[in-house]
Amino acid sequence: MNDISTNLFENIRLGKFKIIISKNQSVSPQLYLDDVLRDMFNAQNITSPEELYEHWKSFVKEDYVKCITDIFQIKYSDKLMEIEYPWKDNKDNCLYIRVNGHFIDNDSHIEIQGYQQDITSLYTLNEIDNKLYNIRDPYKYKKYCSFYSDVYDEIYEINLEKNYLQTIFFKKRTNKTVDENGDVFKLIETHVHPDDRYILLDMLKKENIDKMRLEKNTKRIEFRSKKKSGGYEWVRMNCMLVTLNTKENILLYGYSIQERKQRKAAKKEMEAIVSAIVADHTAVLDVNLNTGKINPLKHNIGDYTSAYDINEMIDNLVKFYAQKTDEQKIKQFLSVDNLRKIALNNTQAHCDIQLKNETFGYGWLRISAMGSKELYDRVFLMIKNISGDYMLEILMNEYVSKNCEDLYYINCKTNNFIKFSGENINRNNLSSQGLDYIADVQQYVDRFVVEEDQELVRQKMLPIYVLEYLKNTGFCNLSYGIIDDKGDYKRKFVQFQYYDKENNIILLMRSDITASYMLSVEEERKIRKDAITDYLTGVYNRFGLEKEFNSSLPVLEDSISAFVLLDLDNFKNVNDILGHVTGDKALKKVASILKQNFRNSDLVGRLGGDEFVIFMKNIKNEDMIPNFMKRLLKNLNLEFTDGINTVEIAASIGVSLFPKNGKTFDELYKNADKALYAVKNNAKNGCTIYGQNVIYNYI
Repeated sequence: MNDISTNLFENIRLGKFKIIISKNQSVSPQLYLDDVLRDMFNAQNITSPEELYEHWKSFVKEDYVKCITDIFQIKYSDKLMEIEYPWKDNKDNCLYIRVNGHFIDNDSHIEIQGYQQDITSLYTLNEIDNKLYNIRDPYKYKKYCSFYSDVYDEIYEINLEKNYLQTIFFKKRTNKTVDENGDVFKLIETHVHPDDRYILLDMLKKENIDKMRLEKNTKRIEFRSKKKSGGYEWVRMNCMLVTLNTKENILLYGYSIQERKQRKAAKKEMEAIVSAIVADHTAVLDVNLNTGKINPLKHNIGDYTSAYDINEMIDNLVKFYAQKTDEQKIKQFLSVDNLRKIALNNTQAHCDIQLKNETFGYGWLRISAMGSKELYDRVFLMIKNISGDYMLEILMNEYVSKNCEDLYYINCKTNNFIKFSGENINRNNLSSQGLDYIADVQQYVDRFVVEEDQELVRQKMLPIYVLEYLKNTGFCNLSYGIIDDKGDYKRKFVQFQYYDKENNIILLMRSDITASYMLSVEEERKIRKDAITDYLTGVYNRFGLEKEFNSSLPVLEDSISAFVLLDLDNFKNVNDILGHVTGDKALKKVASILKQNFRNSDLVGRLGGDEFVIFMKNIKNEDMIPNFMKRLLKNLNLEFTDGINTVEIAASIGVSLFPKNGKTFDELYKNADKALYAVKNNAKNGCTIYGQNVIYNYI
């Protein structure tokens, strides 16, 4: 039996060790190793325990020496400790070692004894990693970055104790800025734009680090970083606190946002141009119909020598200056096809649009297009504010006839009103005319307006309110629901405008917006659903899972529930060998199996990567869990192929119980994760319940 154990330990490169550290600092530490570890650490010929300790310690990678010695100095009482560290031999070969051991605190010395195992294979980089990335620390790359390397361009670690920045990895295709390790404050000084250095320095302040720790949040910062080729580029860094071998560090996950910033700046410039055109009331633009580019010819702000795109101008007019009701009219009139017809026919045409009230008060804008005999690929646009004398003409001919159900003329001084236009058969509105507008509004509200909107309409349709709002903001409008004569729900939009400001005469325009309102309600419902749903698998995302979990707590106090944490085994090979498309299919398949195997009342969610959580509410007793999980493990033994290569996946499951193992999401997750870790260390493809020593495997 001893021979079998020895051979087994040799095969998995695992051996026993014991370290004795005297409390008398004048006595050197001692290290005892079995034959497996002596061979692993090239120490076959060292007999003295003191020399053996120094030999082992001298080849521990420099960054990890203090971390290990600090752990050895902590006084535990028979507590299990586990750390990982890199060890380099005299041939500069690097091993990655995992230590599991117990601390025993005696009167005269501290004793650490347990096992050390060579886990180098876990941190060996594959061909894809080496091809795509410059990896400076394979150990930390595997620990921190393997799931994020596709998303981020570069990742750094800041040792808070030493203020030391270390590069973990960066993509070879990026314009790398920092490729060195050193004092973080010096690197900020040499690699960050002077105007942006305060951003990182502020992030590193103790109070902000304490805040990150307390809130457990990721902090996002943006700054300009120096490029290899000179100059600076904008980068975004996500900063988070992590703990490795008991030491707290900051991780910086970064990627370039230079193109995004450039697009934003260009868009801002275009918005300024359009704003200047409208504010100036007049402008002349030269449109190249072959390229769609525009060059302003007349402007009071300055020379704009660079042209911009007609489609972007349309977007800005619609977004910032025109009423929603004019959106399609603008797009049709300024389309390249329509402008080309004007140019080819050498004709003139115009389009009148209403300006947004909140920006310009009331007013109208006329865009005229004119062709040229000599230039068939060009058209000239003249933009002019036509408010004032043209207001009533435009209002009657364009806005009312095309966009309004009804138009009312209201004299706020006399309280009289009369209907200018609209169908007389429309009975769901004010009277056609009257001598008491206020009383008519009250009757209209009582008869048609839905109960939840009645108070709003009573207030906002009163002349005293409308005049005050027009005076202060230049606009006054409201939206509300009614029940028509047929019993159907309709949504109405009412807009007030001045007709004669001096004499307090206003116009009331009413439109039906039922279709767009119903669409927005449906979109809002979809947005709320998307916010709690994992986009890939259709199950809950982490936010949705925690939200539903917390909502369930009030009815779970007197029952047993199970928090199931599931992690896929061998999933990384699906992505690496078969590709991410197949990887996505695998995740969808797993989510489908989970939904089929659990009740509708159970919560199924994906936390990210290949990690899933199921919260089984109100189970009868915990004894049913092992058999249920065995069936689930069987269903999750899957294989995927591309016709050439085949990859098999399975699952490892950790379970914690509510309320025995925790009453919050974080507590249950933490304990389920510990159970999952035990399964992973055993043989995977199994399940265990937190606090139990039994692992249930599917065979």
